[in-house]
Amino acid sequence: MGRKLNGFMWLSPYAWVLALRHKIYDTGLLRAHSFDFPVICVGNITVGGTGKTPVTEYLIQFFLDRGIRPVVLSRGYGRKTKGFRYVEAGDRARDVGDEPLQIKSKFPGVTVAVREDRVDGIRRLCATETPQVLILDDAFQHRRVSPRWNIVLEDYNRPVTKDTLLPFGRLRDLPSALRRAHCLIVTKCPPGLTEEEILQTRKSSGNGLPVFCSGLEYERPIPLRAGQETNLPEGSPLLVVTGIATPAPFIAYLKEHYEVKEHMAFPDHHLFTKKDFKRIQTFLDEHSECRLATTQKDAVRLTPSHLPGWVFMVKISFLTDRFRSFAESFLKLNT
Repeated sequence: MGRKLNGFMWLSPYAWVLALRHKIYDTGLLRAHSFDFPVICVGNITVGGTGKTPVTEYLIQFFLDRGIRPVVLSRGYGRKTKGFRYVEAGDRARDVGDEPLQIKSKFPGVTVAVREDRVDGIRRLCATETPQVLILDDAFQHRRVSPRWNIVLEDYNRPVTKDTLLPFGRLRDLPSALRRAHCLIVTKCPPGLTEEEILQTRKSSGNGLPVFCSGLEYERPIPLRAGQETNLPEGSPLLVVTGIATPAPFIAYLKEHYEVKEHMAFPDHHLFTKKDFKRIQTFLDEHSECRLATTQKDAVRLTPSHLPGWVFMVKISFLTDRFRSFAESFLKLNT
């Protein structure tokens, strides 16, 4: 099936445009900029949620634990502003993007900025400080930057080798682009499988790359609003509100521990409107036993509503210590 899909993709003009673009950069006709400090790119070749932000947060904590303060630069997808902008904890998601705001809220001491043009964004950051390490969130397709470490993510449920290019599939880049990666992280692996079992199914995806396996780990929910009740008992009935690409793992987790009465699913990066807030409030008024539950990414976009609720933080959990050792090796070679 995978071979058929990969062959089928060459019927798309999009595939030829991508191939030509990569060729131009690979031959040096267009310049890829490198920098005097380590640049790490976290990205993918598919659309939708593969878990880039949890991986970025893992790397931030990894470096902080070792006395290194990383800088994060993102495009700021979904924001209504343009140009370079530092992200502050009190910003609105519509101005800086939900994922950069989520990262800043979780790591207030870390510099986070947004800029569509990553080269210009890095130069603007360097005008005020020289980063020890710079993490580019979702920039694998941004060929104008040449990172020292390209980390590519693949959703366990959507193997690259069994997918095809947009609009027929969910690939936004050619599978051959994986040649530029330094490692592949398989995300959202189901519990109960060993890394060895997963790797047996991912030999073709990795194509000789180091491959690491990870799952999602949900933490104890925290209040969305200050001053609200501080405990959410297991089994509580919930109204779940999400605006993420793949809410299925989150819903599956909630169903194991709570009673999901209703799931209001919005598109990824959805900027909630007054109409949306009214719809949520109306449901809660009509079902007074229910509590609002959402993700950390959605919480930064629900802030203007002043609705009480519960935020479930998520972090990446590697099945073994292999990736941490791999990151340690990178650190020794590059700092």
